Amino acid sequence: MNSPKPAETTPEVGTARPAETTPEVGTARPAETIAAAAEQGPSTAPASHRVFPPNRPASTLALPPAASLAGIAGIAGIAPARRRTNRGDIRSAVLTLLAEQPLNGYQLIQRITERSNGGWKPSPGGVYPALQLLEEEGIVRTEETLGRKTYQLSEQGEVYVNDNWDALAAVWADTTPAPDERLVEIGTLCEHVLTAVRHALDAADDARIAQVRQLLLDTRRSLYQMLAAAADETG
Repeated sequence: MNSPKPAETTPEVGTARPAETTPEVGTARPAETIAAAAEQGPSTAPASHRVFPPNRPASTLALPPAASLAGIAGIAGIAPARRRTNRGDIRSAVLTLLAEQPLNGYQLIQRITERSNGGWKPSPGGVYPALQLLEEEGIVRTEETLGRKTYQLSEQGEVYVNDNWDALAAVWADTTPAPDERLVEIGTLCEHVLTAVRHALDAADDARIAQVRQLLLDTRRSLYQMLAAAADETG
């Protein structure tokens, strides 16, 4: 007589797996870890967890609109700084500088640029009308030397500046240092790269997607290798 077979056990569907630990974002890593990240190959995670599925059908990929890509220039503070000015700002700047010494129009433009670390570069079309108005008000007087006007405070102007110094000097508190032009260029290049990626992936087939992905992986690897080399030098 045949004895009944024991029921086969099957793993329960939907059993929760233990959570996988992932390194904390932003944690400093030694050089060897950076180098390892640079050499990291394609992900072995399940297809549903991959950022780039291996066999994506040809289609127009949904990337952020072009306008939103401009934010990349803000990375590492590389967005160009621009200062909005009005006639009152130029007036205040001129008076505070003339309180230090007499200057001609060209020198005033230079001093404003220098005092703001390049963040504020007024045009002659803004400075000279302000000087003319101050002269008409009797706050500034001129002396002509070698065919060039030199501006200085009148007695009335000295009283005015002394009485209003705090308000006039506040104009310098709102100045922004000029951005590093090299970083500005890198920010622009980042925008151009993202735009190129958008065009390359427009209605792309599997081969094109693979090419774009590999280019980005190679670029990332090169940057990490550079960081690893710098960490070795400083370590």
